Amino acid sequence: MIKNWKLFASVSIIFGPTQYIVFTAIAMFFYAGGTLVNPLSPGYYFWGNFFSDLGRVFALSGAPNFVSFTIFTITALILSFSFIPFALIFSSYFKKDKKQYLIARIGSLISLTSVVFLIVTIFTPWDLFNRTHLMFANLFNITGIVGILFFTIAVFYNNDYPNLYGFVYVALLAVAAIYTIVLISIPKSITLDGLILQASMQKISQYSFLLCFLVQGFGVWKLQKNKEIL
Repeated sequence: MIKNWKLFASVSIIFGPTQYIVFTAIAMFFYAGGTLVNPLSPGYYFWGNFFSDLGRVFALSGAPNFVSFTIFTITALILSFSFIPFALIFSSYFKKDKKQYLIARIGSLISLTSVVFLIVTIFTPWDLFNRTHLMFANLFNITGIVGILFFTIAVFYNNDYPNLYGFVYVALLAVAAIYTIVLISIPKSITLDGLILQASMQKISQYSFLLCFLVQGFGVWKLQKNKEIL
């Protein structure tokens, strides 16, 4: 039963990001137009719109955005729930050492909290709940980074868990750090160049996040398969 649960967790964390990449691309096709600096901009401008724009009830153009909103909300919720099994089983790979297990458990608890913040972010579209949406989005990012930091430490301290997956976490943390520095450094007033920089960095950050957990899902699947062989 536990083995099946671990395999389910690995498949879940592979499926979640994959379907999100596919369906957000479809949601982009149906986006009703507009950016922060140009409400008349047609459709979805990949380098000038944010992922949150897809989850708006009304697009920045002012037009109803129900198709994009529905697709984005569903795929983002599936992504959110796909992380839960992974967070629950992750610490089980570190039970041989109490210190490593504690570090992994803390990371799992923080990551589960991060998932809750992500779900609240999804249910508070930023055109209707601007401050609430931004607050929980920031809480998701902060707790997500802290959770991944604990995962990274646990992986590097464990001899049975390949360091490769720790380095993948490190790469994601580096991208997150650069993204944070960019957000802090740019002026608060929105210009076209500033918008493109922010939106582009968000894309790089989010796709790095998705790719990281695709790799982690494969890693957990491989570890479990190797244990079954042994």
